[in-house]
Amino acid sequence: MAGRVPREGVLRPGTAIPLWVRLLPLGALLAASSLQLFRPDPLHAGIAMAVVPVLSAFVLGPLWTAVIAAVGLGIVAAPLPVSRRFDGDDIVVVAIVFATAIGISWFRQRFERSLVTVLSVSEAAQQAVLPDLPERVGDLACAGVYHSAQRGARIGGDLFDLRSSPFGTRMILGDVQGHGLDAVGTASMLLAVFHEAILDEEHLGGVAWRLERRILSDAAQGYVPELFASVLLAEFAPDSDEVRLLSCGHPPPLLLRGGKVEEIDLKPVPVLGLRLAAPVRHGEATPVAFGPEDTLLAYSDGLVEARDVDGNYYPLARHLDGLVVPESPRRLVEFVWDDATRFASRMDDDVSILAVTRTGARPAAEDAG
Repeated sequence: MAGRVPREGVLRPGTAIPLWVRLLPLGALLAASSLQLFRPDPLHAGIAMAVVPVLSAFVLGPLWTAVIAAVGLGIVAAPLPVSRRFDGDDIVVVAIVFATAIGISWFRQRFERSLVTVLSVSEAAQQAVLPDLPERVGDLACAGVYHSAQRGARIGGDLFDLRSSPFGTRMILGDVQGHGLDAVGTASMLLAVFHEAILDEEHLGGVAWRLERRILSDAAQGYVPELFASVLLAEFAPDSDEVRLLSCGHPPPLLLRGGKVEEIDLKPVPVLGLRLAAPVRHGEATPVAFGPEDTLLAYSDGLVEARDVDGNYYPLARHLDGLVVPESPRRLVEFVWDDATRFASRMDDDVSILAVTRTGARPAAEDAG
């Protein structure tokens, strides 16, 4: 289920400032007040008191910063008999510092609100391009992970999903050329077309035709730039121990079965959007045996193009060969990602990993229906 987008200006639990940090300015105010009372030197006492609102500006809002600044200014200007008084010029300087601290707090709070809004929009866009996969679709268990090549980015040009259709459960994993908002927009468009096409098209070739027709049409009308995309389509037919695969220029998936890794030999058709010819409905997809406890591992080329310090590509199939397959697709994709990051010195492209396992049993709710 997609996470709820927080209200503007409301920090997520992971980014909220802890309570003990928010209480630090009060402790600093007490310490500076004690210094003001018991140290006759107004210079050091004034410096200590001036620091308090500045500290508040980084952890509290402008209202509480103003309250602390007002209390501090009152203590500095008060005619205390036990300490030397500040003269008028000193009080003006301290007041200017306090006003600056309030301004810093105000600007920081506005920046936080803007940042939370940007993160919320980013999460909403990520949900559109990479919706949360259900743990089960029929008799299939699945899990996927995505990591952007751009530091700090949450989304990119990769897309994947697994959905039921009148013709069986269908899967897509795609990789749009490039990065940035153009690639994100194209990926979102392709995913929306996939969701519609799988309800109408009997064959995967028809789904690929619909995807390419849309990307060419949108590019011709200027809605998206002339990008191309590689796509892997899969169909898990009901009551059948096989999976049908169609690759549009995408790396072939791996089949994990009984501790062995099979590199599936697919003859891919051209990637979508190359304009080599008019969009056509490609021929039959390739059937591959896919029985209970078998796992299909699909990935974007960013995974196998990751390199170590010597320039060697990540040998995914070799690292998985002989592996006792983790008990769930989620643990498998996490293992592959962790293994790849340990191997690679750098990753220059987005990485998507999708694992689908036939469990051999349908959920009880579906059996009851």
